[in-house]
Amino acid sequence: MEKPYQYAAIITTHLATLFQEENSFSLDMKEITDPENFKAFLHALSSVVPCRMYNEFTGGDKNHLEFNHLANQLCFEYIAKAD
Repeated sequence: MEKPYQYAAIITTHLATLFQEENSFSLDMKEITDPENFKAFLHALSSVVPCRMYNEFTGGDKNHLEFNHLANQLCFEYIAKAD
């Protein structure tokens, strides 16, 4: 179960750069604190981006809900391994 956490640490570190002011791809932290914008950001981070990556890597054509089903299966698989 360690590999997902290693990947998560790398991804989290790089996501932090989105909120640094001095880059060409930054996000305004004030914008993200708006509840609707924060909800949109979380949706992008948890559903839209992973679904796009999955489709690009596999040649698949899953929509966000179909990908969410796959993600839930992965969560269950990793939880079952931890028990």
